[in-house]
Amino acid sequence: MKKPVLILFALLALLPFAQAMAQTPAAPAPAGDAATAQFLATLAAPQAQAPTDLTPAPLFQTGCGTGPACPTSKLCCNVCGADPGDPSSCLRCVTPVRGRCPLVA
Repeated sequence: MKKPVLILFALLALLPFAQAMAQTPAAPAPAGDAATAQFLATLAAPQAQAPTDLTPAPLFQTGCGTGPACPTSKLCCNVCGADPGDPSSCLRCVTPVRGRCPLVA
């Protein structure tokens, strides 16, 4: 009966040491070199205004070919293969095959 009690007291005596060893060390102070300070100063500076003479970005195609936009379950695909003329002339709304336009021979 004495041996299990001694083992229990020994384990309980080690518990504070285990908790002290498990604490995380303090984080080191960040390096304060001149390059880092200069970089951080540029981030705090006010930003320059964008020029007003820029051309706007092109708008995305809203319709399919010469018709209206496709419904949500359809894709706007080229159904003619390699068309020699106007690329929008062969675009049609088709049902996707494996999430893509079907192959055209």
